[in-house]
Amino acid sequence: MFATTDDLLNQIRLGEDSFLELKALEFKSGKISGPDRKQMADELAAMANTSGGVLVLGVDDRTKSLIGIPLENLDLVETWIRNICNDLITPQLLCQIRKLPISMASNEERFIVRIDIHKSLHVHKSPGGYFHRIGSSKRQMTTDILSRLFQSRSQTGLIRFDEQAVRHAPKSCLKKKYWEVFKTPLSSDDNDDVFYASSVC
Repeated sequence: MFATTDDLLNQIRLGEDSFLELKALEFKSGKISGPDRKQMADELAAMANTSGGVLVLGVDDRTKSLIGIPLENLDLVETWIRNICNDLITPQLLCQIRKLPISMASNEERFIVRIDIHKSLHVHKSPGGYFHRIGSSKRQMTTDILSRLFQSRSQTGLIRFDEQAVRHAPKSCLKKKYWEVFKTPLSSDDNDDVFYASSVC
């Protein structure tokens, strides 16, 4: 999604949608004073609960103008996001954080922070409850939607380790009584043919 910085900047000009959220940051006394940490957690969890997306920090979501983040605040911003994902979202949310330089009319050195959130295998709860994303906004999930989401993302939908194929495993590791069930009266006498025809190996 948005493979290059130019792709991302072009999308920013169009504004927020189902896959893009923009936020300006406020700093006070060496800390981030806005937006609210709990609201940010709700936004991040909503994206993970839906189809994923990109959150960009350092952009005014109303005017779509690039405000940027000073270089000296980048580490603070990364720690802030990481703590939100670890401390305010259950289960913890995995995301990718990238710092991107931007050109400013004033020739100041400024950056935006791009946070990639993938569609999660889990259902995430944030301080406001369970959210999903509809268009450019987050919405609290109804009981119906939430139960269906839990069902579709439950452990039964995951690939279990004991069911995964082991690449390059020798045929000798399979017991004959198990692979012989794939043989039919029309099967070749050559065991290799049975293996490959049945996709056992």
